[in-house]
Amino acid sequence: MEPSNKARKITERCLMLLATALFAWAIWAQLTSRTVQILTTRAKDTIHLSVLTSPAMDISYNPSTRKAAISVRADKCAPHACKPLHHAKFFTPEISDREQAWDTFKEALNNWRYNPLIIGQAVWEYITAWHDKRTDLTPAEFTLIALELTQLEAADFALKLPPSSKRSKKAKQQVPVVPLVEDMAPLAQKDRPIVVEILNASGQRGLALKLTQFLRDQNAKGLLRVDVLQYDNYPTLQETSSIVDYSGRLVQVKQLSRAIGINGEIKTDSSPNVICDTRIILGKDFEMPL
Repeated sequence: MEPSNKARKITERCLMLLATALFAWAIWAQLTSRTVQILTTRAKDTIHLSVLTSPAMDISYNPSTRKAAISVRADKCAPHACKPLHHAKFFTPEISDREQAWDTFKEALNNWRYNPLIIGQAVWEYITAWHDKRTDLTPAEFTLIALELTQLEAADFALKLPPSSKRSKKAKQQVPVVPLVEDMAPLAQKDRPIVVEILNASGQRGLALKLTQFLRDQNAKGLLRVDVLQYDNYPTLQETSSIVDYSGRLVQVKQLSRAIGINGEIKTDSSPNVICDTRIILGKDFEMPL
């Protein structure tokens, strides 16, 4: 037998053994990991992940709706000293500050399509975290979660901040929050438009009125199901625009955010006095949609 044929047969056998090992590993991961089972079957169940920044963020993700609810804890803890929730997977990033870690994640989520090196950086960060025991995610769980993130945008995340005494009374006027992950109040059930309040925090006079007219026009054409309840000025100026949701109708709120070009995460809050489903706060960065 020629040396080239021997080398080819050895290579084929090695590849076959590698494929068999990978197949066996995939079966083992499927049988032993609840997270893998939920992600592969797209079950109407929830994955829980604690990101141990300071303060920590507890994430609930529903793969059937591709919506994630993030709850920021009120209490801060020492760097890398936070504890995960019971039965939740955990990941401790190298960046301990919660806001900085969240902004870095959003930037990577928005830019990985234009800079594939971000994917390699994420893999390296997982490897170092796994080596340093800063995560209990298995390679199979990390791979599936990473693939899931490629299908998401910042608007698929609903961020709930802890109550703060520094907020103004006017900014606190919001309605109770219902469970977010399962999208408990879809438009098909309520059969009504989203009730929206628009607040101008940009310093540009008349901007809230322009957006009100745009949304009412979109509703009249049947392109959006939205009802602008009122528009007013925000008590302070804001650099960035944001959307605050109070009803849990994340599918419809994401449609609204895309239509007006506010692509950040959806913030959630609660107050018994607000009579709208969603509040749009126009910052200095807001530009009217074409």
